[in-house]
This record gives sequence, structure tokens and C-alpha cells, in this order.
Amino acid sequence: MSAAISDVSPRYPEIDFATDAVPELHAVLRELRTQAPVVPVRYHGGTAYLITRFSELKAAMMDDDSFPSAAAYVRHSGPVMGKTIQCMGGDEHRRNRSLVSAAFRPRLMTEFVEAFLTPVAHQLIDEILEAQPSRHSGAAGSADLVHDFTVRYAFTVITRLLDFPPTDFDRLKRWGDGLIDFPWNPKAAEQASREFTEYLTPLIEERRHDPGEDLLSSLATVEVEGEHLDEEEIFSFLRLLFPAGADTTYRGLGSMFYATLKHREVYASIQEEPELVPAIVQESLRWEGPTAILPRFAPKDVTWADVAIPAGSEVLFGITSANRDDSVFSEPDSFNPRRSEREFLTFGHGLHFCLGSHLARREMEVSLRVFSERLPDLHLADGANAQIEGTVLRGPATLPVEFTHP
Repeated sequence: MSAAISDVSPRYPEIDFATDAVPELHAVLRELRTQAPVVPVRYHGGTAYLITRFSELKAAMMDDDSFPSAAAYVRHSGPVMGKTIQCMGGDEHRRNRSLVSAAFRPRLMTEFVEAFLTPVAHQLIDEILEAQPSRHSGAAGSADLVHDFTVRYAFTVITRLLDFPPTDFDRLKRWGDGLIDFPWNPKAAEQASREFTEYLTPLIEERRHDPGEDLLSSLATVEVEGEHLDEEEIFSFLRLLFPAGADTTYRGLGSMFYATLKHREVYASIQEEPELVPAIVQESLRWEGPTAILPRFAPKDVTWADVAIPAGSEVLFGITSANRDDSVFSEPDSFNPRRSEREFLTFGHGLHFCLGSHLARREMEVSLRVFSERLPDLHLADGANAQIEGTVLRGPATLPVEFTHP
């Protein structure tokens, strides 16, 4: 057995992967992958160990002993989100996940949620069309898909899922944005947590006594082998679900539209092959998923891919890097919905696989189908400088598009 490598000099020392914009992120990650499957980098001013390659990252996601989710999230989100399912391990995690999974019952997804996914997409497209200076058929139209659709669609779906009043949309979005901004803006995140909890308290009590078909009612009343979620467990789950479910989804939606419109032939193909939509979504999630880097923590000394990681070190799951590993994916930088390699790590792997993955996929599939039906000539605006950005979370900040009014 070879000796463990213990060089802790950060690669690309000029980049702090927690706070710095890295416009050429994929080129940087490609270079790091060629160096080693685990490399030291700067993160929040210190040194962290970035896992860059697919097989090593997949194995790390399965090893909750060496890289426990709980150890990372207690530090990175616990102060504002509370003890979420991400902060749990062992029997506690199994109990909580079984209750939350039961709350996401099949009927909730197949009847309650599916009933509004398509109507909400149509409603938002209607509003885009109504906002045009000229509304007659054949007129030129324009929009910013991030501002006018992806953000609003993702947050509207979550509010409908929980059956929150539509009139509360603006403050709910403000709280969601605030919660996910920890630890970068702790004061705003802490205030959002307090206000969101105060908002939830009477709603949970109301749904316990008069439940509906929504997810909040399901969480308030779920029972598995005599166990129930207590109030704080519901609070912490919703503090996680609301910002994470909406934020990562709107970023994923934005990247999907960017990819399909940048590769115009892909968007055009939906007209002839609507059955290709799930594959387009799949490839979009691989090519540019919303979570580029996921923090973990090594509570004890561990050697991973021949690299010695000392106890107490930050460890970074390089999801975006692994999803473009050329030892797994042919021409990994190409956007190719017809590729044969189907596995990716965007939603994680193993114990902490994302509970909301099915909902996120359905939102992306429905959005793409509805836009293809309603606005078949949708294209990126001439001269638009749209790009996918972000080092930890990724997506386009703006996506100017043009179309012909139907």
C-alpha cells in the first residue's frame, strides 16, 4: 500500500471556493481532477479537501462514518435551520426520514401536486404574454426567464405544496432567500428563521386539528409505528425544505433553459420527440446541477484516495466536478441528452439522497413541455450575456429570451 499523501498546500490559492466568483469554474475543476481525486483548496479562509472525481465522491457519499452529514450541517445550517434531517445520523436519521418520507405519500405527489404543476406553468406564461407591449399574434416578445418564470415557478410550487396563502408569496420568498444565505449573511438568516417560525406556529396547530391534502397537513399528522413529528421537527424540516427546495429548483430550471436554448436543436427536438424531455432534464442536472459543492466535515483522521485528511478538516463534495469526470462520461463538457451514461451525483447518493428529487424533476419536465407547446420559437435574446455562475450554488442570474407571440 502506498503512503498517504499529506501535502496540504491549497491548489489555486488565489481562489476561496466559499466566497469567490470563479467564471471559469469548469476549467479549474478539470485541472484539479487531473491532479488528484482529492485536493486541498481554500474554503472560508481555511483549507478544505475537495473530492473531484466520480468514483471517489460516490464512495464518500456512502460513507457517513468518515464524512457524516450531521457534523457538517450542524455547523453550516444548524444555527438557523435547526436540527434538520441533514444534521442527523443513525437511528435518529432513520426515524425522522421514515416519518418525512411517509408525509411525502404517493397520493400527495400523484394527485395533489400533479394537479397544479401544469396550471401554474401556464399561468406564469400567460402573465409573461400579458406583460408584452404588443399582444397580437405574431408580435415579437421578450422576457427574463429567471425573473419572470423560474424563481416564481419554484417558489409558487413550494407554497402550493404547503398550501400557504398566495398573498404571502413575497415575504415567504424573502424568508427563503434569507435562510439559505447562512453562513454568508448570518444576521439576515437568523431574522428570516425567527420570522418564518413565528409564521408557521399557528399554521401547524391549525393543520393538526383540521388537516387538508397538503404537505404541511401531512407533516402535522403523519404517524409511523406510533411515532409522530414534534413541532420543532416540523419547523426544522420546513426551514430546510422551503429555501432549499425552491432555491435549488429555480437554479436548476434556469440552467436547464440555458442549456436547451444555447443548444437550439435540443429545444426544437421537443416538438417532434416530446418523450425526450426526461432525458433532457437528466442531462441538464448532470451538465450543470444547482449544487456545485456540498460541505462535509471529517470528525476523525481518514485517508481517502491516498490523501491523508486530518480530523477536524472541512471536506467538499465536488458534485459539479464529478459529474464531468471523463473517466465516466464521454465528452463530459458536451450537453448531450442522448448520451448512454445515465448516472450522476446531483441529488447525492446513499443515506442522504435528496427527498425532493422527484418533485424537482417533475417541475423541470413540466416547465420544458409547457414552454415548448406555448412558445416553440423561444430563443436566447440577441446579444444576451447570459451565463451560469456561482461556485457553491450555480445557475444563471438572468436569462433574457425572445419569442413570437402566439
